[in-house]
Amino acid sequence: MKNDFLKPLFIALFFTGCSTTDLPELAPGDVPTQWQAAAASTAREWPDQNWWTEFDNEELSSYLEQVKSNNFDLAINDRNLTSAQILLRDAGFDLLPTPVVSISTQPSYSEVRVDGETQRGSSGSDLVLGVAASYTNILSKPAIYDGELADYDYRVAQAADVSLNTFSTAASVYFQLLLTRDRIEFTEQNVENAQTIYEIAQARVDSGVAVPIEALQQQISLEQQRIRLQNLRQDEISLRGSLALLSGQSMQGFNLDGTTLDAIAIPDIQPGLPSELLSRRPDLVLAEADLRSARANVDVVKTSFLPQISLTASGSTSSSSLSALVANPDSVIALSSSIAQVLLDNGQRGRNTDLATLTLENSLSRYRAAVINAFNEIEIILGNVAFLAAQSEVAIRNLDAAEESFRIAELRYQEGVVDFETVLNTQNVLFQTRSSYLDSKLAQLNVAVALYQALGGGWEIAERPAI
Repeated sequence: MKNDFLKPLFIALFFTGCSTTDLPELAPGDVPTQWQAAAASTAREWPDQNWWTEFDNEELSSYLEQVKSNNFDLAINDRNLTSAQILLRDAGFDLLPTPVVSISTQPSYSEVRVDGETQRGSSGSDLVLGVAASYTNILSKPAIYDGELADYDYRVAQAADVSLNTFSTAASVYFQLLLTRDRIEFTEQNVENAQTIYEIAQARVDSGVAVPIEALQQQISLEQQRIRLQNLRQDEISLRGSLALLSGQSMQGFNLDGTTLDAIAIPDIQPGLPSELLSRRPDLVLAEADLRSARANVDVVKTSFLPQISLTASGSTSSSSLSALVANPDSVIALSSSIAQVLLDNGQRGRNTDLATLTLENSLSRYRAAVINAFNEIEIILGNVAFLAAQSEVAIRNLDAAEESFRIAELRYQEGVVDFETVLNTQNVLFQTRSSYLDSKLAQLNVAVALYQALGGGWEIAERPAI
């Protein structure tokens, strides 16, 4: 009898061990053996999780720590991770038989009529202790659990991706704030320069040396710079509002003291071996978890071709008192097993298998596309890092030359050596060159943030919590 009861379990273990689908692999060449673009050899391989400290700015580091502690999306992230851990723990318990323990009372009552008389009686209440365990869908449980593991890894990577995007956005907005403050300072200088040239032009007109059109043109240029200054100050307010929200604060009372991008260092960043990126970049772990989930679904569908095996066991004991229930109970034990097999379903199981297989193939395509895109993205960013570094050196030299040219033109115009058009041209060149210099510095900082993000921001998939 005992062997007959365990036979379905042996059958389940046999079928389960033979039905696992191989996880599809990336094609040769999807993962390069080395990076083509040159990287900074002085930097450590792979960024640290607090990668923003590499910009060597205390205010930025302090602000990002506020984001880490107070950002609303990150708080939702933490709760989602806790939920994912609870769901994984439930999935682990689903692998085991389901136990049920109950205690109840069963009162008895009797009524007998003899010669027209009614006799009533009660024998009291019996206490009944019941224990039962069921183990159903045995063949599909391992595949279902594999799917739950993939779903957990997906949730963890999804939370990491949200965190990485949040920190990257916060850093970029902070840089934009400093750029705007730089632009405000430069525009204030532009207004001052334009005001000086206007006064010179007006003095020349008043003395009859120049025609009125020179003063009018310069007045237009001056007003344009004043309007630009007002717009920049409004932009600065908007950026402060965005930064306040990212750190979970109201704008009232929130401020950052930084005033210039020159206070931000350009970090050196170096990736490690390309193959390591697969476990360091959240979106790739997301895609791989989706692939594993699709594989698990194929295995679940395949079990529909196998017998449906269930095992149940139950026991109960009863007595008229609690002490007797423990000392001298009346017990009943029952064991049962069942095997059921669907013989005809008009090909539904076959169609389900085809659909699951197609989903698996689609997941592989998405995974390969994500991997190839990730490596291509990093190669492009590494190339941009080198290009922008060279461009920055040119921008600095151009700014020095433009400032010197304007200084000479302003002096010569005042002396009457050059005409107004020359001054106006050199002034416009200075305005544009200052803007290009700031754009160049911002581009370097943003490409550094993009590279940190493309490399996974120091994240690595961790071991799953104990069930």
